[in-house]
Amino acid sequence: MDPKKVVAARSSSDLPTSLREGETVLARGVISSAIFWKAGAVLLFALLIGLLAPPLGYFLCLVSLLMFIYTMILRSILMLIVTNQRIFFRSGIIKIDTVQVRLERVESVEIQRTLVGHMLNYGTVVLTGVGSRFSFIPFLANAAHIRNVIDDLLYKRDQAKEKSE
Repeated sequence: MDPKKVVAARSSSDLPTSLREGETVLARGVISSAIFWKAGAVLLFALLIGLLAPPLGYFLCLVSLLMFIYTMILRSILMLIVTNQRIFFRSGIIKIDTVQVRLERVESVEIQRTLVGHMLNYGTVVLTGVGSRFSFIPFLANAAHIRNVIDDLLYKRDQAKEKSE
């Protein structure tokens, strides 16, 4: 099978629904490989503890493996897609939430970074909608790009409103 067709098929399957007429994808969230840092830290700790107390080291290795599996599942679920009309979010493990927000309903977009996120170059994009609804996607490697794309769309929307008034 042609690799370009595989990429196109996978990309279109990420969308919860088909795109509307005139709608184009402007940005996709990229989940950082740094999402695995906690499992790696526990594994390193397990190896160090294993030198002094092997049974505890084995147990911590098992915990690290379970954390790695959890992270792999989470990485496959997390999704953020920005189009010129809507924003799609998908998150959660036990209860998977898929949120579709029209640009007219978006109030603000921000990036939250922890100290580790700042060092490993990832952030959480938080989108606040009209009312108290907010959605977030963690571990985005391109969080600043996503925020800039959404901010540009909001700015253009506000400019169009001012011109029509």
